[in-house]
Amino acid sequence: MFAAGIGAATWLAYTWQRHVKSTRPGGLRSDHLAWLLSHKKTLRWIAVLLIPTALAPLIQTAATAEATMSTALLLVFGLGAAGLLTLLYAGLPGIRGVQLALRRMPRFKLLWIGLTWSIITALWPALLGAGNASFERGTLVLIAAERALVIMALTLPFDLRDRNWDPASMKTLPQLWGTKGTRITAVAMLLAAAGASTVASAGNLAFAIGPLIMVPAVACAHERRSPWYFAMLDAALIADAALVMAWA
Repeated sequence: MFAAGIGAATWLAYTWQRHVKSTRPGGLRSDHLAWLLSHKKTLRWIAVLLIPTALAPLIQTAATAEATMSTALLLVFGLGAAGLLTLLYAGLPGIRGVQLALRRMPRFKLLWIGLTWSIITALWPALLGAGNASFERGTLVLIAAERALVIMALTLPFDLRDRNWDPASMKTLPQLWGTKGTRITAVAMLLAAAGASTVASAGNLAFAIGPLIMVPAVACAHERRSPWYFAMLDAALIADAALVMAWA
């Protein structure tokens, strides 16, 4: 239920950001904007239906009495920061709202994504389960780093696709390093993630399989890949979870 809640919240967050971009001239590609506008009513209903599921992790956290005061403070601070980053990632609706868009800060777009995902999908469940399993500080850092590296590696092909669409002032990694540099960086991130997860799990290679199977996908990243390629990158996150549950 916790994982389902995070999935629902992620869908809501990305859909909100698409909506924000759609309220500005040139905020979305023409085909993306047309699809969003034609499905707006359906998306609203899906959002309403997903809200209860998205709240499940917060309810579960509030109902957990085992958390210490220090853990509770870490969760409140971390979730507050992640929530603010998510809300302001694309800014607020309208032309003026773009001034608050964190993603437009030069060189910081990838960092915001990695930080938010590491807090929500790694540190949060790890700290929530601290009453059942003890995590050393070094292990928590490795768990957070693994998630940040994986999501940043999977994001790089999308940034490569959008490098001529994103404003040059954003200075995303593909804008600075090109196709080859982006591929090498994404592969290096996944290899580092596999190493971090193996160390954090005391040598359990099952946790390294997910990042490793993503390597061929990011190694052939190109800005002219079909939509199915980018759908496969998103699906890789689900495959990662499935492999861990099957073999860990």
